Amino acid sequence: MKRLLVFLLALSMVFSLAACTGDAPASEEVTTPAEETGEEEAAPTEGMKSLKLASHNAALSGNPYRIRYEADIKEALEDAKNYGYDISYASFVAEWDPAVEQQLLENSINEGYDILLVNPVSNSGIDPLIDKAVDAGIKMIFADIPYMSERTLNVGADQYEFGYESATFVGEKLGSGTKVILINAIQGNIANDWREDGFNKAIEEQGLEVVGKYNHQWDATTAVNVMTEIINSGVKFDAILTSQLAESIMTAYDTTGADLPKAIAFGDVAQYGQKMLEINKNEEVLSYLFMSNPPGVGAIALNFGLNEMMGEVIREDVITQYDGFKMVRIPSRLSFTYENQEEYRDMIEAMAPSDAVTYWLTIDEVKAEFFK
Repeated sequence: MKRLLVFLLALSMVFSLAACTGDAPASEEVTTPAEETGEEEAAPTEGMKSLKLASHNAALSGNPYRIRYEADIKEALEDAKNYGYDISYASFVAEWDPAVEQQLLENSINEGYDILLVNPVSNSGIDPLIDKAVDAGIKMIFADIPYMSERTLNVGADQYEFGYESATFVGEKLGSGTKVILINAIQGNIANDWREDGFNKAIEEQGLEVVGKYNHQWDATTAVNVMTEIINSGVKFDAILTSQLAESIMTAYDTTGADLPKAIAFGDVAQYGQKMLEINKNEEVLSYLFMSNPPGVGAIALNFGLNEMMGEVIREDVITQYDGFKMVRIPSRLSFTYENQEEYRDMIEAMAPSDAVTYWLTIDEVKAEFFK
């Protein structure tokens, strides 16, 4: 968690420099599906253990979550030097193409990478490659999107929590009988389905009435269009439950000029936080929930793998066993509402609008919290 403070300090310095020069800070380098983005391999630092890491990402281009995901991994690799590891790094991006993902993984296995950190295209379809990697002694870890294999560990944010806490927040703010619209992401995506389970459980507990269900496909343009259509349809509702992209939902209100709802939950990008701080600057105009779905989960997953490679054993009570796979769920550790927004104002206002709020845990922090 202390890595959040390092990130914020560095971020503030970057934007201070950008303001002085008049130039925007450079964005992360983006790859084509078949290209590597890793830096050139430097000679191993004397006395340190040299490892090779391949990060396999389902998508990257234009995706603030996944760009920050890769940046956090790079920070964690620098931190790993404090533990005696000199880790070279390369990033491979499938851009949601399962055939490309399979080929890139095959290449990484054949090239002898020591660690494969995979944010997969889907939760099935690459079992033979997992067997090949594990049998070759490669540490393979799935981050963010889980994969259904008993041979590997999954580390991801607690997706159920995002839905459950969002609907609970709306129910506690507005009461039983509140009319809500529910905007999910990609139907059939396991993270989306877990969130929807959380939404539905809290909707039932709080006595909320769902008057419309939609999907924004985790796409900003689609989210704006869906919300615009909802507004223009005339459907009556009090609050919005959305699986992220709350900033795009608010853009639809800006462009249509419609009256604001009474509450919205949840979003995790600086643009959303900045908009909520602006709307609620002097008084609570729109109740809202900001929850971080941390891109740093990739760095956290990496540090699970490094702990295991050092011989540490994960505590059984932190592992959730599903039918076909096991997972460590990381609760959200950064959230705020109107009640405590001033604690986060400086942080949010210093960020680029498109950046996702993040944090990650060091090797020692992961060990202390999740290992025996």
